[in-house]
Order: sequence, then structure tokens, then C-alpha cells
Amino acid sequence: MNERIFRIILGAVLLLLLYFDLRQAVYGFIVLSFFEGVTNWRIPILVSRMLGDRNAGTADCTLSPGAGARFNFEAERALRLAVAVFLVVSYVVFPKELWFFPWFIGFALFGAGLSGICPMVMGFRWLGFR
Repeated sequence: MNERIFRIILGAVLLLLLYFDLRQAVYGFIVLSFFEGVTNWRIPILVSRMLGDRNAGTADCTLSPGAGARFNFEAERALRLAVAVFLVVSYVVFPKELWFFPWFIGFALFGAGLSGICPMVMGFRWLGFR
């Protein structure tokens, strides 16, 4: 499994959870995103390693700064943390005022998975993340 397929799954799951108004499951989604961002135990890497792929976790984006990265922190981890923080702010803290933002995040993740272009990851890499 690669990050692109996993973004499709993340976006679709988040949209389904929001559509059926499953608050506890959305909280679990937020916890999973925080866990993946903090520990770097990302599900696509774990699945690929279980299937025997030795190159699991390598970046598939051509905009990677490589050795010129200013921060020793992966852009995918930063994406997971940003998604979790944005969901906490919009879904937990201000649910009435920012009701549209979790939907936007779900559609953005789904679209990034379908197109293979994630503007958030590209932005993090431009900022100097690995």
C-alpha cells in the first residue's frame, strides 16, 4: 500500500463518518492521525513491510528536497499532524462555526489520493520538511 491509496481511504472514511454523524469514530480518526504523526508508525509503511516490500516508506513525490531538507521531519508526518489539529479545532472546539472544514479536509484527502498531488505535502516539502 502506498500513501496515495491510503489518502483515498482516509478521505473516504472521514467523509462517511461525517455523513453518518459518527462522532466517536471521528474522534478515533483524530487519535489515529495524531498517533501516526507522532510515532511515524504509518499504516501504509506497516502494511508494505508486512507484505515484504523493503522500500516501504520512501517518498513517491518528485519535489522532495532530499539532503537539502531543513527539518529532519517527514512531510507525511506533518500532514497527519496538521489533519489532526485542524479536525480538533474545527470538529471539537468550534463545531457550529466551522462545520464545513472537516468536510473540506475529507474531500481534499480524497482528491489528493485520486490525483496523486497533495498540495499540503508539497507545501511542507517547500518549507523544508523531508
